[in-house]
Amino acid sequence: MTCGLHLIFCLHTPMITGGGTPSGTTPTSKIRIWSPALIMELNRLMDMSSREIRMPLSEVVTVLQDLNEFVVSLDRLGSRQASGTADEYTVGKFIADRDVARRLARARHVISVALDAQLSEEENAEVDALCEQVRFYGTDTTANPSTDQSS
Repeated sequence: MTCGLHLIFCLHTPMITGGGTPSGTTPTSKIRIWSPALIMELNRLMDMSSREIRMPLSEVVTVLQDLNEFVVSLDRLGSRQASGTADEYTVGKFIADRDVARRLARARHVISVALDAQLSEEENAEVDALCEQVRFYGTDTTANPSTDQSS
């Protein structure tokens, strides 16, 4: 499965999942994969609200490190753009220099492998269908590519 789904990884903690983690224990390596924009659709199509996908903790940590680097750096670049000290070239340079596209593709692959291994063929087909519903940059034929604000 190869989809561009935006995902949030939540370790099991009372604050994030609403579950009861006994005090004094550390979070486990189990994760839940949630897509805030699509969770209701997922629940409608299949009972995903109680499903968990297991992934090696080392893979999760690597993905989270990359995502954290991208989110913080892009936020800082956005602030610099707003103040006039950075432009589109600076953002493009960051994306190229930090190998953002390859690292995001690897994160997607890690998640896809876990989904493929643990979901049925039918469930994976449903997730794939949901992933096709996202907006991709440059696919809106009415938008000017230089001003497309797709996410």
